[in-house]
Amino acid sequence: MSYKQPESASLETLIDYVTATIAGLQAMPELAEFAAPWLALRKNLLAARDARDLDRWALLGAQRKVQVLDAAWDAAIGDLSGRSYLAAGKDAKRSPYAQLFGSISAQDAKKLGASKATSLARDILAKGAAQGHPELGTSLQQLAQATTALADADTERAKARSQAMTHEVARIGQLEAVEQQTAETEVAILMTFTGRSDLVRAVLAPDRAEKKKTGEDGSVGAVKDGELLPA
Repeated sequence: MSYKQPESASLETLIDYVTATIAGLQAMPELAEFAAPWLALRKNLLAARDARDLDRWALLGAQRKVQVLDAAWDAAIGDLSGRSYLAAGKDAKRSPYAQLFGSISAQDAKKLGASKATSLARDILAKGAAQGHPELGTSLQQLAQATTALADADTERAKARSQAMTHEVARIGQLEAVEQQTAETEVAILMTFTGRSDLVRAVLAPDRAEKKKTGEDGSVGAVKDGELLPA
């Protein structure tokens, strides 16, 4: 029969299947000994799930950190834009505003992703330092701090994303282990109970197949888990 799991089967799906199989094997004394490797499989699956979740949560946290620090960076670039505009006498073509924001406005800068935003900020900070305008010192310092924090968070997020992606390889490995054990257990059951494919199906089938059955009142419906369902 060689029951197969879907290629996309999640760790949770595999854990449920393995748990059900353990119960099926332990239901009969003659099959109980075959549950041992399944118990080991479940232990490995639970460990894989927990490791995946820890890294998934780390990624979620890193993403949220970038979101918050990006908002702080937006505020800092907006503050510098406003102060440099006032320092230029509210004339966008005059210094210091023209030199700092002549190529891109603060509003457009706020739409950039973390990587492009920090790259732009470093260019603006270099120009601001070269100008040395006395009214922009505090704003430039705040932008510098916000840029460093955002860049560090962006790097942390990239590392967390890469780590989270490694668990797909682990999931495939667990899937292959479950299918291998399924095949081995099928053989073991048939060697214990010759010709009992029905027993193999009861223990190892991922989903019990529905079949038609006539009820005592003559009604016809699908049978699932031993109960007659409406047709």
